[in-house]
Amino acid sequence: MGEFHINSCELLLLLKKKAVNISSEYLTRINEKETEDTQSPCGNLQYNIQCLARYNRKKFSELKERDCTDLSEEIDIGKLEDFTFRINKYMDEYSPDQRDLKEYTRIISTYLTFIVKEPLHSPGMNVNENQTIFENDGVYYCPAKSKHILEEMSLCKYCVCRVIQPLPTYV
Repeated sequence: MGEFHINSCELLLLLKKKAVNISSEYLTRINEKETEDTQSPCGNLQYNIQCLARYNRKKFSELKERDCTDLSEEIDIGKLEDFTFRINKYMDEYSPDQRDLKEYTRIISTYLTFIVKEPLHSPGMNVNENQTIFENDGVYYCPAKSKHILEEMSLCKYCVCRVIQPLPTYV
């Protein structure tokens, strides 16, 4: 991105343009997968994968339908570039050779972080034992953020979720 500034409307339009380039075969495959998935028990890994997949599909559809009404916030280009670098590095490590998945995930994550300011993972998804990402009065909380934000290339740095503060212990 050669420009020095971008606003949220320009970023949305750029993401929408990139969304059109994701192969229709890939999108058909992930939509078909949703209809064949049986619901896994709450809390297990498969449940979390299904939760995240549903959330991503919903947000991808939302992005494609979204217009620029109420979007004019300036976006820090340095933060956007760092975020993009981190997500690309993450996807290269965990999903090498899956170009469509990488692009799909990057588009949705950028949309969630810089446009709608919603969590990178689905509210209701288990992240620690039986703890879930949740929303209270319009504020999102993640019980795993305090642990994962310390990782070198963590995306938690950009997620809107707040850290859950431990309850004070009285001696």
